[in-house]
Amino acid sequence: MNTARPTLFVRCTLCMGALLAAAAALAGPAEDVQQAETAYLAGDLPTAMSLLRRAADQDHPLAQARLGDLLRLAGYEADAVEVYRKAAAKGDPAGEVGLGRAYADGAGIAQDPAKALELYRKAEQKNYGPAYDMLARAYRTGTLGLPKDAALAKSYEDKAQAQLKKTVAEGAK
Repeated sequence: MNTARPTLFVRCTLCMGALLAAAAALAGPAEDVQQAETAYLAGDLPTAMSLLRRAADQDHPLAQARLGDLLRLAGYEADAVEVYRKAAAKGDPAGEVGLGRAYADGAGIAQDPAKALELYRKAEQKNYGPAYDMLARAYRTGTLGLPKDAALAKSYEDKAQAQLKKTVAEGAK
């Protein structure tokens, strides 16, 4: 019986395992965000949080915004504001809307409707669907210093729906 063959098999298996572990360790922040999304949708919040934290620590703005969303859901509003600020400073629309919501609600930061509106407008300029939704709500309720305007609210709701459909269609490709 040739004992070299099992040894070679074991060595190859160990090398493949090491390569896969190295590849996982070298995964960039964009891959971490994608994996975090998958983990979140599967209900694995600890994994999602860990992956987003790692990507956010590498200065990935979308990871920072998504981490802010999870922190806010968990009740860590001040921590959420911190990462939203980082994402918004890089011009990320998800970060701008997240920080805007914090200002609108006074969650983790002093309430400032004018600052919230300013951030929503920045994200709106990037055709970001959730910004349209926030503006629709503000026009519908007459908040953030905006007048109640059902027609404008409907217009923003339509834009939000169109953007959502576009995003879903792109995700299906």
